[in-house]
Amino acid sequence: MTTSKTSEQHSSAGKRVQLSASDVGVVFGADEALRDVTFTIRSGEFIGLVGQNGSGKTTLLRVLLGLLKPTTGTAKRNNEVTIGYVPQRGQLYSGIVPISVLEVVRLGSSGNKAGARAALKNVGMGEFEKRNFNELSGGQQQRVVIAKALASGANVLILDEPTTGVDKASQAEFYTLLKRLHAEGRTIVMVSHDVDSVVKLVSRIICLNRTVVYDGSPEKFDLEHHLRSRYTVHVHHGGSHV
Repeated sequence: MTTSKTSEQHSSAGKRVQLSASDVGVVFGADEALRDVTFTIRSGEFIGLVGQNGSGKTTLLRVLLGLLKPTTGTAKRNNEVTIGYVPQRGQLYSGIVPISVLEVVRLGSSGNKAGARAALKNVGMGEFEKRNFNELSGGQQQRVVIAKALASGANVLILDEPTTGVDKASQAEFYTLLKRLHAEGRTIVMVSHDVDSVVKLVSRIICLNRTVVYDGSPEKFDLEHHLRSRYTVHVHHGGSHV
């Protein structure tokens, strides 16, 4: 595994560990999804989790969220941590029964309307509170789901491919929002195929290929070396499958 300590990582040394994995392995039947995955995530970090399809990213998210118990090793969450999970768009709250934007966010605020409205304002979606969620664009939907997480009091955001199917202009606005939330002190873990954008956005890269093959500075993350030379699939820059 390649490691590289940035000045931000050094400065985070005294910060509280919020999430950790120690020798985590996950096996489904004869399929080894994860092997010997070890890392810590400290308060205030912005982590980009990258890797090709099948590299174990989704499995690792499920472990961190407490939805899957590892076959071997341990995953821990600090008692003070509240996680806000932002899934891939397209399925959430867009089913048979229309639900308003405000109602979506109130699901996170335990029904507190004032808290929900404050969270919507924080992500620039206050004027849309009466709109049906499924009438929004992809970028707007993801902002609303982040507002729901904020309304729940989340201090750690975990995002799974949040810009999939979102146009470039909306992606740029979304990334600007994430930068601000990070600057406000929130810890963010983001899974993304858009490696070119991720390395410009995050403070740390964790690259998976069932185990951790890189953990360190985005500036020293070599796309050619850590993705193309290790994976058998062809990798394209900018939003394709990596």
